[in-house]
Amino acid sequence: MSISADSAALERLSRTRRSGPIAHLPEWQDIDAGDIEAGVQALIEAAEAEFSALESNVEATWVGLMEPRERIDNRLGAMVGPITHLISVKYSDEMQAGYDTVRPAIVQLSNRMSQSRPVYEGMRALRASPEGQALTTTRARILDESIRSMERSGVHLEGDAKARYQEIDERLSELSNDFQTNLVKEEKDSRIIIGDASRLEGIPAPLVAMARQQAVDDDDDADNDDDRADTWHFVVNGVGYIGVIQHAKDRSLREEFYRAFKARGMADGLDNRPVLQEILELRQEAARLVGFDTYADLSIDAKMAPSTAAVWELMTQLETAARPAAVAELDALTRFMATQSCPDATDPAPWDIAFWSERQQEALYSYDAEALRDYFQLPRVLNGLFDLVTKLYGVDIVESDDDSIPVWDDAVQFFEVRRHGEVIAGFYMDPYARPGEKRGGAWMNTVVGRDRLLAVDDATASLPVALFVMNARPPADGRPGLMSLDEVRTLFHEFGHATQHMFTEIDDGGASGMNLVEWDSVELASQFNEYWMEHKPFLKALTAHVDTGEPLDDDTIDRIIDSRNFMVGNATLRQLCFAKTDMRLHEAFGLEAAFVQPRDVEAAIVAETLVLPMLDNESQLPAFGHLFAGGYAAGYYSYKWAEVLAADAFGAFREVGLDNVEQLQEVADRFRSTVLGLGGSMPAAEVYRLFRGRDATPHALLADQGLLDSDVA
Repeated sequence: MSISADSAALERLSRTRRSGPIAHLPEWQDIDAGDIEAGVQALIEAAEAEFSALESNVEATWVGLMEPRERIDNRLGAMVGPITHLISVKYSDEMQAGYDTVRPAIVQLSNRMSQSRPVYEGMRALRASPEGQALTTTRARILDESIRSMERSGVHLEGDAKARYQEIDERLSELSNDFQTNLVKEEKDSRIIIGDASRLEGIPAPLVAMARQQAVDDDDDADNDDDRADTWHFVVNGVGYIGVIQHAKDRSLREEFYRAFKARGMADGLDNRPVLQEILELRQEAARLVGFDTYADLSIDAKMAPSTAAVWELMTQLETAARPAAVAELDALTRFMATQSCPDATDPAPWDIAFWSERQQEALYSYDAEALRDYFQLPRVLNGLFDLVTKLYGVDIVESDDDSIPVWDDAVQFFEVRRHGEVIAGFYMDPYARPGEKRGGAWMNTVVGRDRLLAVDDATASLPVALFVMNARPPADGRPGLMSLDEVRTLFHEFGHATQHMFTEIDDGGASGMNLVEWDSVELASQFNEYWMEHKPFLKALTAHVDTGEPLDDDTIDRIIDSRNFMVGNATLRQLCFAKTDMRLHEAFGLEAAFVQPRDVEAAIVAETLVLPMLDNESQLPAFGHLFAGGYAAGYYSYKWAEVLAADAFGAFREVGLDNVEQLQEVADRFRSTVLGLGGSMPAAEVYRLFRGRDATPHALLADQGLLDSDVA
């Protein structure tokens, strides 16, 4: 059945805030599930008409071809982006159903635009023309990468092959959406119910309070008048899992939570295993259609890494360095368990590792990671982060006092970034978990890009706006949000992404911010930002006890920094296990090998890579949204690739001295103007050389992690 256009719905979905220095902010409160079907279809019909006009009269100039195409992309992104964001942070079945209805039409339009021969030939003609030869470096790269992207999208396909490619692309979009939706729906209803208070021993009090409140909410939703004062309902999500698996003294509860968490994505009616199987098969078929042997080859073609062989070479190098440390770490852990009279020391189960690792870390470094939360208040941590950004990049960050700025939840804050008193960017922050409506994890995304085509008033370009999302514990008992060290690190990580978006100096939208930045270097800015937590004066300045206001003492700060490489060998192997599984699946999962079971591939990688115990039937794949609902397919190695870049980049700061204000400023200025400023206007390798004067090597990372000499026993 065709979907009728509705201009009123389109108008409501398209509303943006245009007053003040920051324009184009979505009116989140006006995005109603009932408008999605008609409103998005109306936009698609308008975009199709505009694109048809462009195809019928191709003008091989920048203004005549590239700018009209970018305007269409901007309008589509400005509507679809906020809708998909709300599905991630304010999920409802109605919102999801509305988007599901229009998603095929969105994919069809995207396919049409990426496979348009008239536009493709026009781009090639522009590149060969005198104007094309005289384009700026930025525009030349946008043009080149646009042509390459169309080639990877099958612009040369004809007839049945073209139709099949489009069919695959539409199906993949549907499957990826199903994969993520299944996880959100499963979490919404997942519970581990505790009726015996003695089983809660060791679990952090805020998590116990959350579980108690969840029990009350569940009873209210069920119209149940029973008073369940002694019942606690734990949602099976990352927040609950970490709290229980690391701190619950009841071993059987840890096992129950471990098994439930590791079984995500396999619930009846929401099973992601057939979904991911079909995704892998279709990706391989699509890659073959556009001329690549494997989907991994297709993925790497757009990456910083020169080849899949180079990726495997790096992973092998890191694994070789990490394995001796990982073996020694496990041996040290089991010996520690034995000293604590743990009956399972000789044969620890998976649910023992995190719990006893926490106890071992406490014993080795004499601090309680959970107790440290009292020193890391979110508002103070934010202020410390903002002070660092001011010191490095010469900007001020202030929370906006403009009540008219739209937000999607009362917990969301909006900040302005100012240089010399002038607003240059903005960002949203959504810090706390909302079980059942907000998907797990943490991420950064863009709301508005810097783009000359979106300029308003007398500006030369629109001001960039970012958003970043976390799932920290919400404030409780009248206290501010209290953060773990890992959550502080996550905050720094996501804000690092935001700096690359907000500090871009490129006005052409196609290459500003993170646009055209190769996926395996995107994590450079984020992982670089984490390194500041290892600098003692800075880390100490983040701390203040929630009750007394006293900073954390020097001795504890030293022990925190000394502990940064605790279990680093096993952490490295874990990340490499994910990356190797991803690459092997996308290399080996060919049409002729469709009988291959993804779980078998994963199991083989686990057996050859990890030294820590896992369940025989355990699988990460059904909940691995990075691969099957995100952008990391045949690219999960990017975390390690960028980690090498980040360690090497931070080495430039260490070399001049982190307390040497003058020289530190020079390095920071160079980092801002290159890595953060140039966006995708140049290949990432060239940008990095401009900053560092050479290519990155793994030496700084391995040295920082103590893996150049892996004898940690």
